[in-house]
Amino acid sequence: MEGSIVLIFFLALFIILIYKGIIEKKRSVEKLKTRFQEEYGKANKRQLKDEELERISHYWKDRMTEHSIDELTWNDLDMDLVYEQMAYTRSSLGDDYLYYLLRNPVTEEKVLINRERKIACLSKNQELRIKLQVIFAQMGRIRDYSLADYLKYLMKEEPRSNLKHYVIDILIVVSIFLMAYNMGLGWAAFFLLILYNIVMYFKDKAYLEPYLISLRYLFKIKAYAKEILDLLPVEWQEEKKQLQEILQFMKKMEKNSFLVMSPGRMAGEGLELLLDYLRMCFHLDIIKFNNMLSLLQKQEEEIWKLYEIMGETDACIAIAEYRAFLPQTVCPVFHEEKEIHMVKGYHPLIEKAVPNSLEMKKNVLLTGSNASGKSTFLKTLGINVLLAQTIHTCLAEEFQMPFCSLYTSMSLKDNLTLKESYYMAEIKAIKRILDAAKRKNMVVCMVDEVLRGTNTMERIAASTQILKSMTNKNIICMAATHDVELTKTLEKEYDNYHFEESMIEEDVVFSYQLREGRATSCNAINLLEHLGYDKNLIENARIMVRNFEEQGEWICR
Repeated sequence: MEGSIVLIFFLALFIILIYKGIIEKKRSVEKLKTRFQEEYGKANKRQLKDEELERISHYWKDRMTEHSIDELTWNDLDMDLVYEQMAYTRSSLGDDYLYYLLRNPVTEEKVLINRERKIACLSKNQELRIKLQVIFAQMGRIRDYSLADYLKYLMKEEPRSNLKHYVIDILIVVSIFLMAYNMGLGWAAFFLLILYNIVMYFKDKAYLEPYLISLRYLFKIKAYAKEILDLLPVEWQEEKKQLQEILQFMKKMEKNSFLVMSPGRMAGEGLELLLDYLRMCFHLDIIKFNNMLSLLQKQEEEIWKLYEIMGETDACIAIAEYRAFLPQTVCPVFHEEKEIHMVKGYHPLIEKAVPNSLEMKKNVLLTGSNASGKSTFLKTLGINVLLAQTIHTCLAEEFQMPFCSLYTSMSLKDNLTLKESYYMAEIKAIKRILDAAKRKNMVVCMVDEVLRGTNTMERIAASTQILKSMTNKNIICMAATHDVELTKTLEKEYDNYHFEESMIEEDVVFSYQLREGRATSCNAINLLEHLGYDKNLIENARIMVRNFEEQGEWICR
């Protein structure tokens, strides 16, 4: 009778936990739906730490191609900040794959057209988008590990024996039967064996924890992939076929997988706590992990394909939401000419950015005074070229370009560790652009202040010849410079554009509007005056400028 009461008690408790978990899940889903509907089209509040960005980048680092964006270009264009702005992704897979897309420009239009069909579908179909967002949000993220790294390590992990776990578990069962004959001895044996198992569990767990977390997350992916499979429309026709095959391949690992993966999605925290105690006492998750490791390694290709399909879907949702947030976007038009056409392009990180248009049929020299907008415009063009070939999205009213490889040389620094000067960093950065043009069909590059790390005389001569050499190759180059002399030495090879400023009530005002022709104004001395430098210093500097313009030499008084 007492045994029946205990059995009924635990059965009732189990049913309550299940019911509570179902109610919790329904409430959670409704909250997520409301949140995603309200947040759509609004600024992304997510902030990424440096270590998180580093972990996210690992998936791409294992899959770099010859067309991948290098670190210098990525950093010059502030792409970590652009990525953060568009990272509306809800899962670790989405985070990794969106980053991978941005670092791997596409060279075939059919790939971008296929991607566009998915993004457009998610933009138009709110119900589908929110259902998928809820699934990816429930899938969640691995916070402290790179999922891509640990899945990779799993594939190389040596098989592990379960013998010691089986022996202790059998002894625990024996100790329970022993209680019927000698209660004291049975309880003592049971307690000591459970204590031993708990101690050994945490010892093994310290090593296996990253693998177990990754494996649990993999089972989460698989479980949610089943739900996603039923939701995906015709735009995912090929991916649906692949998902069906992958899920079939992975079916062998599914048996008793709840011992490894968290069942919280179905049963709530109460049952998960109960299972945690059972895992500690009997090593259930470790035993199951060891059993399924060989099966997992045999299905490596299918697992990475599952990663890709799920990651791309989450990334496409993020791109659709990013477009809804931006004030103006357009799909690029690709052609085979050595030209770039941009109408009202703008920078994504600048609030109320001034849009500018450009008809680039030749290479361009960009001049203008300090803080007038030259560097920002270089970045605007570079970001649009990159986004065109990755997320099929341009921040403009019109954008036309050829498929290309993108390089920049802008925010360079001395490298004290390598004892490398600024000038050495410059010439290496530019050399890599010239080398790329020898092996690639088309290169688009942005260069800010060519060879500023050396003396004026050699800078003008060397810059002229470097920029001139870029006109004879398959390079589309936009170079910003303070050296107005270059606009004359290169006037046959380069079109000239400039930014200018005006003085209003003794204040320097910038319009940030791109204009044709070379710059005719300078503001360095005006800015000194505006900040309250000594009046004699200002006047003497202006006299020196006038003397140089009239006599061609510097005279210091």
